[in-house]
Amino acid sequence: MTFDVRPYLKEIARGEHGARHLSREQARTLFAAVFSGEVPDLPLGALLVAFRVKGETAEELAGMVDALAPHVRPMQLPARRPAVFIPSYNGARKLANLVPLLGLLLAREGISVVVHGTAQEPTRVSTFEILAQLGEPAVATIAEAEERLERRDLAPVPVEVLSPDLGRVLAARLAIGVRNSGHTLAKLLLPNGVDAALACRLIAVTHPEFLKLMREYFTAAPANVFLMRGVEGEPIVRLHAPQPIEEIRAEGQLVTHLIGEGEAGYLLPSRDAQSTAQWTRDVVQGKIAPPAALAREVALIVEHCRRVASAHRQPLKLVSSK
Repeated sequence: MTFDVRPYLKEIARGEHGARHLSREQARTLFAAVFSGEVPDLPLGALLVAFRVKGETAEELAGMVDALAPHVRPMQLPARRPAVFIPSYNGARKLANLVPLLGLLLAREGISVVVHGTAQEPTRVSTFEILAQLGEPAVATIAEAEERLERRDLAPVPVEVLSPDLGRVLAARLAIGVRNSGHTLAKLLLPNGVDAALACRLIAVTHPEFLKLMREYFTAAPANVFLMRGVEGEPIVRLHAPQPIEEIRAEGQLVTHLIGEGEAGYLLPSRDAQSTAQWTRDVVQGKIAPPAALAREVALIVEHCRRVASAHRQPLKLVSSK
C-alpha cells in the first residue's frame, strides 16, 4: 500500500512565501502513513526536505506526535519514580561529549535516566560509544532497558529499540544529507506507558526559532521539560559563560534559571571516546571536580525531580544504590 503525498506537498513545498501549514489532523494523517511505511523513498525524501525548508508549526508537531505514538514501544519505569529522558542524537564534533557525565551524575542521585539516540555519523563521537567505554553498553531490547534501570538507574537505548519506525525516518538523513522532522520528534519522544507528569525531558535548541516553537508546543501540551541552548546540539549547558535554562512544568509554569557559574579556564579532555570516558570516570569518582555550570544543571534537574516526586507522593532515593 502506498500513500499519495502530492496533495500535502502542494501545500508545504511552495517555497518560503507560498508554503501553507497543515492542520493537526492533516499532519497526523500524513505522518501516520510515513511511520507505517506507506510512503516510498522518493516522495518521503521530498516531504522531509519540504518540512526542513518550511519548518514545522506547533500544531503540525502535535499531529506528528499523535501519529508517532502507536509506533513507540512501551516501557515500565522503576517503582514509577520520576525519570529523566536525555535525547542524544548529535555527539561530539569539536568538543568533548559531556552527555555521559550528565547521565551518570543524575543516576548517582537515584534518578532513572534514559539516554536515547543514534550514532549515524562516523565523524562524531557518540554518547553510546563513550558509555560503552564506561561499562554502560547500549541495550538491545526494552526488557533489557527496564532491567538496567532497576539495577543501575541508567539505560542507554538506541532509538531503533524505542521506535524502529522513527529510526527509519531518522536514517533518511544519510540519503538526503540534512536533518528532518524525525529529529525534532525524537527530542519529544516518550515511551508508551510513561506518565508525562512523572517524566522530565531535556531538549537542546540551536536556533531562537526552534526555542519559540518548543515554547508554543509545550504551552498547548504542558510537560516537565528543560529547554537550553545546547552544546553541539546536545542538552548540555555551555561551560564557559552564563546562560539561561528554561524549566517548563507539567502544571503549565515556565521558570527561567540563569546559570552563571561559568569557568573560563576549565579544561576539557580530548573529544575521542577513550579520553572522554577516562575523564568522565575521574569526575564521577571525585578525582576531578565537575564543571561548575554542569553541576548547576544537574542540581536544577534533581531539584525538579524531587519536587515532582513530592507532588505525586512518589519515593525518590536520595543516595544511589550503586
